[in-house]
Amino acid sequence: MPGCKKCGIEIAPSFLYRHLSKCAPDTFAELPPHAKYWAPHELVKRGYFNQFPGIQDPLKLKKDVIWEALGEPWIRKSVDTALTTILSSPHKLQDFDHAAFKTRIFISQDVIQPCVYYRKMSQGEWDAVKNLSNPFQGTFNHINTDHYRYWMSSSLRKVSAFGNANATDAEGIIVKITFSQDPLLKFALRLAAHQKPGVQADASKVAVHREGFAEIGNMSTDTDLAEVLGPTRLHHNLGFTSTQAAELNGIKQTFVSL
Repeated sequence: MPGCKKCGIEIAPSFLYRHLSKCAPDTFAELPPHAKYWAPHELVKRGYFNQFPGIQDPLKLKKDVIWEALGEPWIRKSVDTALTTILSSPHKLQDFDHAAFKTRIFISQDVIQPCVYYRKMSQGEWDAVKNLSNPFQGTFNHINTDHYRYWMSSSLRKVSAFGNANATDAEGIIVKITFSQDPLLKFALRLAAHQKPGVQADASKVAVHREGFAEIGNMSTDTDLAEVLGPTRLHHNLGFTSTQAAELNGIKQTFVSL
């Protein structure tokens, strides 16, 4: 199939002339008036388009990353649908950041341990809480800002790659938190998608998001939440408020730096 020399997208033969008018208007303006009657092979022969096969598809790497994720159990069904849409749209595919998404694929494949979470924190935060009987409350006292959430992740790979909003130094300290009870069960009735309207300002809610994992868009609905925390549990991040500090500490088993 012919491919545009400028944008690298494969173009159906019947759309070559129209694509040239949109993608390369300067080149299009130089065509003789009768060019619209040229057969597709004439446009290729005159050098306006490359001919596939024979030339590496410049979008192949992007397609390969999407194919690697499609149908896998560690992404949400709605994300699977969004990736399929991108795959079928050359322009959306062109904008797809496959390198970043591939990193998130690796992170999403990490093994889940239901009672184990991780948090990256600054050296200052660690120094302030490491010797406290309730290190969660210690962080809220240390940071003390409105609507602050204490984020932790089910994935060590995630915090190793991205950390938390309050990790002010590049390296930081990674803390492994082991609970005696699964937090998803302990706080089951208070879990809510982080981007759902009103959740961030509601201190009674435990916010859930998938930032850092293989995601397209945000988690903003109850359906999104069910996709992540359903029977096939996916990796996730939990954001607690100071109102839950005592309950978190009540099920804390170990709190150690790695």
